[in-house]
Amino acid sequence: MKTYQEVVEQFQTACNEHLAINSFAEGALDYLDASSQNIKYPYIFLRPLTSNGIVLDANGVSGTRTLTFEMYSLDIPKLSNASPLKIKSDTEQYIYDIISYFNLGDYQRTEFLTLQNITPVDEAFNDRAYGWVGVVNFNDSYTLNYCAYPKLP
Repeated sequence: MKTYQEVVEQFQTACNEHLAINSFAEGALDYLDASSQNIKYPYIFLRPLTSNGIVLDANGVSGTRTLTFEMYSLDIPKLSNASPLKIKSDTEQYIYDIISYFNLGDYQRTEFLTLQNITPVDEAFNDRAYGWVGVVNFNDSYTLNYCAYPKLP
């Protein structure tokens, strides 16, 4: 099982390797607004929502973990007459690209993403950004390991 930090770093790597995405961040909604950050668009922002922790199977030794995030895929028009329709089309595709990175990419092991839904974002925040927010689940499996239990000798 990956740590929470490793999961976020994998999202960041997916964004860094994407040719169109220029920025990535994770955290509370306060960090989503570029007026408090130096954000370069197109931008992916990951906001953690919920997790049931590890749901163990009947034998109590292994199970699955799901982390649920809001994944914002945003851009701002470069020109005053730029089409929000084009931006929404591109930013929707970026969500699917990241899902493909996790589910079909070179680093795919036992984890995968699922998409619950996406909602359009129109002229949001102080940046007047357009795009989508998708609710995604990061799913992975885990087996408990008492041999790695940290204890005094």
